[in-house]
Amino acid sequence: MKTSTQSIYVAKSQVVEGQGCYAISFFRPTTSNPVRVNGIPIEAGQTFSIGQNVGDADCSAYEIVFTSGANTNELYVTRIMPLT
Repeated sequence: MKTSTQSIYVAKSQVVEGQGCYAISFFRPTTSNPVRVNGIPIEAGQTFSIGQNVGDADCSAYEIVFTSGANTNELYVTRIMPLT
């Protein structure tokens, strides 16, 4: 099975789609404002990851919501996608 890795920089509250990915992760830098992904808080410097079983694809919509703070809004999303 061949895959490609997609990296997405998020700087505002929005929805990111799984788009049939095999795995997705959300990384919040230590200098970023607080952020939640589908209501789950991501701590500064931490990564929240979701992986699928072999043969399964993630078609979820992930709601990213930043809350105000003294820093900038930063979140890095990485998706592992099947090559077609």
